[in-house]
Formats: sequence, structure tokens, C-alpha cells
Amino acid sequence: MNLHTELQELQDFLRAALLDPANPQQLAISGSDEALTWQQLTTAVTDWSQRLQQCQLPAGTPVVLYGHQQAEFAVAIYSCLLHNIPYIPVDCIYPQERLKEICSLASAPWYYDIATRQFVATGETGKPLEEQDLAYIMFTSGSTGKPKGVQIGRESLWHFMKWVRQDFSLPPTPVLMNHAVFSFDLSLIPLLANLATGGHIVLNAKEDIAADNWLDRLKSNQVSVWVSTPSFAYQRLLSPQFNSEYLPDLNVFVFIGEVLNKALVKQLRRRFPQAKILNSYGPTEATIATTVIEITDEILNSENDLLPVGTMMPDSRMEITPEGELIIWGKNVMRGYLGLPKENAEKLLHREGEAFRGYRTGDLGYEDGLLYCQGRNDSQIKLNGYRIEINEIENRLLAMSGISEAVVLPLMKSGGGVLRIAAFCVTKLAPEAIKTSLSKVIPPYMVPSQIIIKDALPLNPNGKIDRKLLDTHARTN
Repeated sequence: MNLHTELQELQDFLRAALLDPANPQQLAISGSDEALTWQQLTTAVTDWSQRLQQCQLPAGTPVVLYGHQQAEFAVAIYSCLLHNIPYIPVDCIYPQERLKEICSLASAPWYYDIATRQFVATGETGKPLEEQDLAYIMFTSGSTGKPKGVQIGRESLWHFMKWVRQDFSLPPTPVLMNHAVFSFDLSLIPLLANLATGGHIVLNAKEDIAADNWLDRLKSNQVSVWVSTPSFAYQRLLSPQFNSEYLPDLNVFVFIGEVLNKALVKQLRRRFPQAKILNSYGPTEATIATTVIEITDEILNSENDLLPVGTMMPDSRMEITPEGELIIWGKNVMRGYLGLPKENAEKLLHREGEAFRGYRTGDLGYEDGLLYCQGRNDSQIKLNGYRIEINEIENRLLAMSGISEAVVLPLMKSGGGVLRIAAFCVTKLAPEAIKTSLSKVIPPYMVPSQIIIKDALPLNPNGKIDRKLLDTHARTN
């Protein structure tokens, strides 16, 4: 299928889904501001695009969307997709400086303030993007200190939507829980799955999640599909109501964004014995996710401490270099970073005989019937001349009875090099007992010199463990 046909296929689908929905009276979006049926969503996406037209935005020029978990945020995204307007999501929990910086990097002349429902001029001149038919640009943290804009084509988004509908074990009309900010691409799994299936997405603001009665919101909306990082789910286990008796409709868990470990899956098995638990993997640069697998009891009870990330989506394949780096080749690979030719040359691959682009992930993994991801390739360090795998220490800690969460960090010297290794554990075990147990399974030089016990590990706005905060904590203790 050629690109023009795929883009037309997507456009036809979006028109049908958003302008002529199959179940107009069914709820489509429950946000922090309001709830909308599919019929109301039809009116809202049309109204939004008409208001944007007053900005006289040249075709192919991006618009920045600025808000937090409102139904109106989802309306704006759906409207941009329907009307072929590349959008850039920025969550308002980030400082205004980040908003200004992203508007500048993208030469975006307008941003849409979701809270006030106003288009705000940025002072940028505005110009069409070099890449045509982009669905969105997702800005991630860059190694240079500036955010990097990942450009995803509409064809990649359509490919992802069809795959999610087919391979993610979704109920016929799912009710999908979203906790992730829209500037984190994990949020696109429920957002696009909702669009692909004509379901209902329940958006959850940061303050709602922090409330004691948050699970009541999921219960009353009959949420059936949970999508999150493993760390976010771990923290919910602190609530005794996080179980199938209180949430009887919740029967699918989808995890992505971090390595999923057996300890979490086993606890979820006990709390939700009938639920399917899916593990998925994929960087932002490869359109959200690129593998998926259901974690069965057979996989859970295998001798391998690491859980597989599954099999590749259609029209993609995984190459594993001799050093163990994962390289994704496929229709889902990004068009490139916005305005960063050097980074594109380093990360994007083109090879004769390959139908699609390749992306060097920087992740380590291997294949043994199924794909496994071991974490970042920068997790290997040298301390006192010894080469140490940080991930191995983490896996050893998580394999211990009584430890529910664990993070291991190399604390770096200001001039470079590793000062010491620190471990953070959620457990009732004493630090010395943990060190004693570790010393039985790993060499002494790998045992962290500093073990800090926590009631819970802090999460960043994306729902991942906040390693920067932990690093600061370890240095001050």
C-alpha cells in the first residue's frame, strides 16, 4: 500500500469516527473539566477547527496545545488529526519557559490555552514544517539540555491505531484509563485506542489521582483498560481497594515506559486474577510502542528473571547488534528530530534493501524466541576498574522476597566517573540485611555502598520513577 493510499485511508476513518460516530449518545471523553458524548465530540472538533481558522495558519504549520487532562485537550488533538494539522502537546505542569522554548524551536506562531480556550500569539513568525503530513511532534528531554522534537508521520499513527485495535486484547467498547500527561506519548495508547474502537477515555488530572477517592472515578466510569508505567501501578497497590472486587470491569492492563518486573505482575495476578496483563515496548521515536505480549502464567513462572516485551508489530523488525543494542526498522519509525541533522544522522539509519527507516534505540536486549529489553545501554558503568551492569543489581534486588520496588543509581563525580552506587528500596527489610543477601548472589564490588529505604519511590510527571530526585536525595543523605 503506497503512502497516498494510507493517508487517504486514515482520513476516511477519522471522518467516519469523528463526524458520523456509530454510537452518538455514548460517552467518548470524561475529562477533568467535562464529559462529552461522541455526538458532542463531533460538534466540538468542528467548532475547534473553525476557531483555529481565524488564526490563518498556513498549511503544514504546527500548533501547540497547552493544558492538562481536560476533555478539551483531547478535542483539540482529535480535531488536529481530522484536519491534518500537526500538533505539539505541552502540559501546563511544566514551567512557562518550556512552553516558550518549544514554541520557538518549532516556529509555532500560536498556542492554544486549553484552560481559557483561547489561541495565544507567540510572536514567532511561523512557517510550514519541512516534513509534510506529520501527525504530531512530541518533545522529549534532550542530552544537550534542550528538548528534542520527535516528528511522527500520519502514516505511522494510522499503522499504530490499526495494530492496537487488533493486538491489544481490547474489549469491543473499551473504557480506557489515562493518567499520563499528553506531552508523554504513553497517553496516546488510550487516546488513539479510544478513537480506533469508538470507546470511552477517562482522563485523570494530577490532583484527582492524589485524592483518596480517586479509584471511585474509575469504578463509576466502569474502566476496563488500564494503561500506565509499571511504577504508577505499583503506587496504586498501596490502596486496598485496588482489586477486582472494587473494580470488577477492569480486565486489561497495558504496561510500557519502563521495564516490567515479575513482582508487580504477581501482585496484580492476586488482585485481578481474571485480567490480562500486557507488556509493551517502544521509544517515542518509533510511534509509542512497537512490541506487545500477554504475560501468561507460563511466562511468569519461567526461570528467566526478565519478562519478554513480545513480538514486533506488522511492517517492522528488530535488529540486535553484536553489542546488544536494539535497532527498530519499520513503518513506525519517526521522520526525524525537528531541526537536528546531526542527531538524525546518528540515530536514523537507511540501508539498501530495507523498506523502512531504522532507529538506534540506545536500549539493550536479546532474542530468545521472544524479544527481551534489558534497559539502556548507558546502564553499564565502571567503578574502581570493574565493569558493572546496574540493571543486574536492580533485578537481584527485585528478586528478593520482601522488596516490592528497587532502583539502583550510579552517583557520578562532578568531573566524570562513578563516585559510588546507591540503591533505593521499598521494603521493610533493613539495609544491612539487603547487603548481606546481595553479597550471596553478586560480587562484593557490585553491592551498593548506600541503601536507602523508602515508603514509595517518587514519580515524575510521566509516571516514571524520578531518578534525578533520587540522585539528589542520595547525595544529601
